[in-house]
Amino acid sequence: MTTIHHHDAPPRKLRIAWAKTAILLGMGVYFSWLIISGNLSNYINQRFAWLAVVGAAIFILLALVNVYSNLQRADDDCHEHFQIGWDILLIVALPLILALLIPSRSLGIEAVNGGISLSPVGVASPSAFQRDPLDRNILDWLREFDRAASPAAFNGTAADVTGFVYREPAFAEDSFMISRFTMSCCVADAFPIGMPVSASDASHFEAGVWVRAQGELKAADFGGDVMPVLFADSIEAVDEPRQPYLYP
Repeated sequence: MTTIHHHDAPPRKLRIAWAKTAILLGMGVYFSWLIISGNLSNYINQRFAWLAVVGAAIFILLALVNVYSNLQRADDDCHEHFQIGWDILLIVALPLILALLIPSRSLGIEAVNGGISLSPVGVASPSAFQRDPLDRNILDWLREFDRAASPAAFNGTAADVTGFVYREPAFAEDSFMISRFTMSCCVADAFPIGMPVSASDASHFEAGVWVRAQGELKAADFGGDVMPVLFADSIEAVDEPRQPYLYP
């Protein structure tokens, strides 16, 4: 007959309780690090950053409550009807483990699947159309193009935009699309957009490299359609912006 040693149960329960506490604290610390480091913007729209602050506070508070509760269990006299096991703890800890193993980074050209859109995303506020042309980003320009009566309406207009280089085999050697990802809510709904660029030195810049292109817009053929194209007289490689996403 097998003898069951019940005296081993309390220590096991206490170990699980401390593991749960460690996971809660780890989540709180990780959320706090994302906020302090600025890496939170790699995952969610800035408008919802307050949710991460609340989440970090709740995780840390729950961890502290668990610390107090664990210290009060002198003899581990638990009266819980349901006691979680290591398997459940592992499932709960998996997001934290993956977050620590996979470096935080923004989406780039490797995340483009199915090409770059030339259509604007979301609805722009009236103030967006009042920006100086040199202050407009790619999303601003696409919205301007969308509401214009003719692509030629922008002929001679100066533009200064930043984004990463995107190419397709059908593009001319002196052309590429300068692109950014938009983010409405979180990285799950990120969407790549871009505008055409033409320049004599376009081939000098590899796909995926972040560049700043300055020049003038002119209606021209691009991929078989006539549209506003940025004829750049200056293209320079730049570091990825601290805020790489555009927010509709």
